Amino acid sequence: MPQITLEHSPHFDGTDWRALALEIHQLCVDVVGATTQACKTRIVRCDDLIIADGDPAQAMVHCDLRILTGRTQEQKTALGEAVQAALLAGVKPYDGPAQISVEIGALDKDNYRKVTLGG
Repeated sequence: MPQITLEHSPHFDGTDWRALALEIHQLCVDVVGATTQACKTRIVRCDDLIIADGDPAQAMVHCDLRILTGRTQEQKTALGEAVQAALLAGVKPYDGPAQISVEIGALDKDNYRKVTLGG
């Protein structure tokens, strides 16, 4: 925890996704009390997607962020707003139509399992 997926259209290839992921990790620490070591981000470039009317100029970035249950709605809202602000500030500028979205979801503590191996 947290489990983070950053999906983006090719329009944002020039973005420093590593730096943005590390910034989101820090937001998870600051806003919901996660540990940096627990944060995991997958960055997925979406070549095959259809947005709105299918115009290839349509662009998107979506952050799916799953955190363990037990956080308040205020914490989840604050995290979502902070991550969206980071995305808006951190993605490569694009002049065409774009959608930047964030979803904060829950990982059920009773059903989530993790083992850390090695040093």
